Amino acid sequence: MAKFNEVQKKRRALISESKRARHGDPNTRKLKQKAQPLSISGKRKRKLFKKWRRDQKEAIEKGVITMEDVEIAMADAADGKTQDAKRTPVKFPMKKSSKLKLKKKGKFL
Repeated sequence: MAKFNEVQKKRRALISESKRARHGDPNTRKLKQKAQPLSISGKRKRKLFKKWRRDQKEAIEKGVITMEDVEIAMADAADGKTQDAKRTPVKFPMKKSSKLKLKKKGKFL
């Protein structure tokens, strides 16, 4: 079993060296850190939203946030003074020449 551990260790080293040669920085041979994906799963979104609501509830109970603050924030949102109003609309990639087929009903004379 000890022999296999040595072989596996060499195999891992060889694989990591080849990855560094292909994807690493030419000078330092270090691999680049990949950015995390921007999309978020529904489960994670629900979990974060639950945590946010819990924090808001605790802040209201402690008196850090008052109901007046909430009303002011809601009024700002109604006026369009939030960050969402400043965002540019999202563009979805669509085919320029999409062809729609119309179903024709029976051709009876």
